Amino acid sequence: MSKIVVIGGSAAGMAAAAKAKRMDPSSEVIVFERSGYVSYAPCGIPYYVEGLVRDIDELVYYKLDYFREKRGIDVRIHHNVTDVDVDKRIVYVDDLKNNRSYKVAYDKLMVATGGMAIKPPIDGVDLDGIHTIRTLEDGESLRKDVLKSDVVGIVGGGYIGIEVAEAVASIGKKTILFEMLDHLMPNFDKEPAEPIKEELVKHGVDVHLGEKVVEFTGNGKVRKVVTDKGSYDVDTVLMAVGVRPNVSLAKSMGIELGVTGAIKVDKHMKTNIEDIFAGGDNSETINLVTGKPTYVPLAPAANKMGRVAGENMVGGNAVFPGVLGTAVTKAFDLEIGKVGLSLREALDNGFDAVAVDITHGAKSHYYPGFTKLNLRLVADRKSHRILGGQLTGYYGVLARVDTLAAAITANMTTDQLKMLDLAYAPPFAPVWDILIVAANVIEKKY
Repeated sequence: MSKIVVIGGSAAGMAAAAKAKRMDPSSEVIVFERSGYVSYAPCGIPYYVEGLVRDIDELVYYKLDYFREKRGIDVRIHHNVTDVDVDKRIVYVDDLKNNRSYKVAYDKLMVATGGMAIKPPIDGVDLDGIHTIRTLEDGESLRKDVLKSDVVGIVGGGYIGIEVAEAVASIGKKTILFEMLDHLMPNFDKEPAEPIKEELVKHGVDVHLGEKVVEFTGNGKVRKVVTDKGSYDVDTVLMAVGVRPNVSLAKSMGIELGVTGAIKVDKHMKTNIEDIFAGGDNSETINLVTGKPTYVPLAPAANKMGRVAGENMVGGNAVFPGVLGTAVTKAFDLEIGKVGLSLREALDNGFDAVAVDITHGAKSHYYPGFTKLNLRLVADRKSHRILGGQLTGYYGVLARVDTLAAAITANMTTDQLKMLDLAYAPPFAPVWDILIVAANVIEKKY
């Protein structure tokens, strides 16, 4: 019987624990989690802040009893792993609830310490009322402050910033969004991101682009956001400027980090240390378009990485191939999606890339609820290989993003895309889908 220890109980950690136990029921599996929750959905926090999710516990996929009683996994919450002796294979743990410390031996170890919200070194960033969100406890704290506030400032115009801006504005709070770049969604090109700003402004969000936050002020609690262009009164602030890998423990263990600063793992999720695996928001992987290491802290990848690690910890040979960075969100009624590379990213990675911008119906023009989609399709000029897509629209973004994800994974060209046998019916799509139209039009760029 092998003894498996998992450090971290979110997506990758619990996926690894569950898969290992399923593959080898005789194994002993212990999970240590610093927070009070495991197997939860931090992506749902903006909807909890808005009140669409009434109880924070609704964001928990499986309760502790499910893992302990039905799956036979020893899950220990409020436990912080402080050190690992990789030579003796011992994990040192603090039991935060009972104020005691102890050690546990392991045969195989999974490091799933996740990511950490970035808090840039801005004066006043540690004032009360300035939040980041990674855990459910973070979500509870943010909602409590938002409900007591009249004005909420949001720093960062990426996925989380946009989702929380919608949440806060939807419950009647004045919302000010600051983004230091000249467009929202930093992984988008500028032009495809324009409809996102328009949608936020239409719903009352005060959007400040090209404006860098330089200071927070207040007497113990934040009262002003100071930028390089002005000063703004606030009651609460959310910092949503990105995520970095939580690798302090890994570094102390001698685990090798990659070029992205995240843990370097092979396709089997193995680290450079024998019998130690890693995965999730603390680990880098391969970008399927560029073939280069990348850091993409998103839940679908973390779950798959954990599953692969769990299988291999009990003797399997599973492989995690990499990611495209496929993602979708919304700003009020506007759906937003991206897959693969933007034009800027493609050019920066050495591709002779071209792009075409198409606006086209999401369904047949005569069908009730007709609306249009915006698509930027990116391809390689010489090979015609599809490199990426960015979409916005009021209906049908997800279907096109997922179709492009499959096409890019299969290394399809625009010549093949334009002949794909996509489904057609007036309520769902026009006879000429926007992907087919874009694939035909981009040929003029070659």
